[in-house]
Amino acid sequence: MSGIVTDHRILRGMETKGFILRNGSPVSRERHWTGHQVRIVHVTAGPKLYNWYDVFSYRGVDYRLRYFDGCFKPFVTRLNAGLPSFV
Repeated sequence: MSGIVTDHRILRGMETKGFILRNGSPVSRERHWTGHQVRIVHVTAGPKLYNWYDVFSYRGVDYRLRYFDGCFKPFVTRLNAGLPSFV
């Protein structure tokens, strides 16, 4: 399972470690293409990442920046979240 990291506490920790640079704060909002106001969770690569697609580890979990269709800035996605307990 992988997913977009939307928790600004985790994003702030990654920014402090130098992996990413946040493009907004927890209260920053922007207009989504649907017209709704949404929190800004897209980022840019920080000084510790040589390439934007490098995998990095934060608190024992692997993360990676990833672009999605129609997005100009990448999002932080979690890798190797593991299988559900029923599998």
